[in-house]
Amino acid sequence: ARMAPPRQRVATAALTAAAALAAAATAVGAAAVLGSAGDETCSASEAAACAAAEPGPAGLEAAGAPGPSCGCGSLRRGDFGPSDVAAAQAKPASLPAQQGHLRGDGGEAEEEAAVVWLAGGKFVMGIVPEDESDHTISPMDSEGPAHEETVAAFGLGKYEVSNRRFARFVEQTGYVTESERFGWSFAVEAFISPEVNATITQQVLAAPWWLPVDGADWRHPNGPDTSIDGIMDHPVTQVSLADAQAFCSWSRPGGRLPSEAEWEFAARGGRRQRRFPWGNSVLTGKSRNRHRMNIWQSEVDKQLLKAGRVTNLYAYGDRSTALVKEYYSSRNTAEDGYRGTAPVDAFGPQNALGFRNMVGNVWEWTSTAWTRHPRAPPAEPNSMVKKGGSFLCNPATCNRFRCSARMLFTADSAASNVGFRCAYAAEGRSSAGPPGG
Repeated sequence: ARMAPPRQRVATAALTAAAALAAAATAVGAAAVLGSAGDETCSASEAAACAAAEPGPAGLEAAGAPGPSCGCGSLRRGDFGPSDVAAAQAKPASLPAQQGHLRGDGGEAEEEAAVVWLAGGKFVMGIVPEDESDHTISPMDSEGPAHEETVAAFGLGKYEVSNRRFARFVEQTGYVTESERFGWSFAVEAFISPEVNATITQQVLAAPWWLPVDGADWRHPNGPDTSIDGIMDHPVTQVSLADAQAFCSWSRPGGRLPSEAEWEFAARGGRRQRRFPWGNSVLTGKSRNRHRMNIWQSEVDKQLLKAGRVTNLYAYGDRSTALVKEYYSSRNTAEDGYRGTAPVDAFGPQNALGFRNMVGNVWEWTSTAWTRHPRAPPAEPNSMVKKGGSFLCNPATCNRFRCSARMLFTADSAASNVGFRCAYAAEGRSSAGPPGG
């Protein structure tokens, strides 16, 4: 596995993302705006590696990059890991346990019982016509071509699994997550304390705002001096594929992760082909409740809106990484109400089936192996599909908070913006079909 180079700060001189984009929006050439002397993203010794890791849009597919994103597509535990990865994985994941059901306060029982039962059927899966010409959607994501899929009857959790529910699972089973066994995980620099930040010596080369943090795990999502106190109703994060599968198997008979097709069928509300669970617009109306999901907002967005355009920061070639780092270093204005994750029941139902936070908030694991074509074999071992986008998504960086959006994530990796919800076998249940349309 490729080890990341020693951590190096990205220098942007006095040029901020907001200023650069404001200038670009007033028709100043991108090369003139972004080519200031001394504005370097990498040292001379790392120039070749950075050129490969930070391609412009034309080079995304050739370089095998994940495309415009919040950077979490570049997170691979194997690129950092402890010296003896096999030994870390061999540590016992849990103590002997029996299947259990949650009983607790604070809405925990209600959350557990909230399963939407779907009759299944045929639907059109993949990119919608409105997105086919969108240059911010990377061909590497393989959202297309749109194609017909059929799903059998199944149940899916109305909510993402919360910290409270996962804590009860750990309490009853003694389960130890993979991040705990490895001793570290990925978090975003803006959420890491200065004290912990000062001890970190590596960064993700293609996304230097993401850092490997010792002591980051589900109890301490942004480092050892953070905790889930006060956010027990937020989605659990820092969980690997195996961690999510273990919880779902324990939660009730037939528990498992949804397939990508099941997840998308549920997000679309059945057979409707649309960008978001509720329709085709990011915001709905002009009321104070127009926000339907938890994504990132910043002063950069206000500059773009004032200029009358939305520009993806990845349009600036080898300067893109520096701009995106600046973007995620700036304050999240939290116009949707949340700077980081939001409660699993935030924002109300996103579609007529009642699902919450299918898009935005945290990415969600699926049981589907990553492929670059609907009928192709898995692209590489250990790589899975995650769906839904996260609180870090935004049209300026990561336009993946849509029903068809997808991203590769290695099964043993975990991050502060990745969680899950559980699916269940439909045998013995009365299934409710999707609304017509």
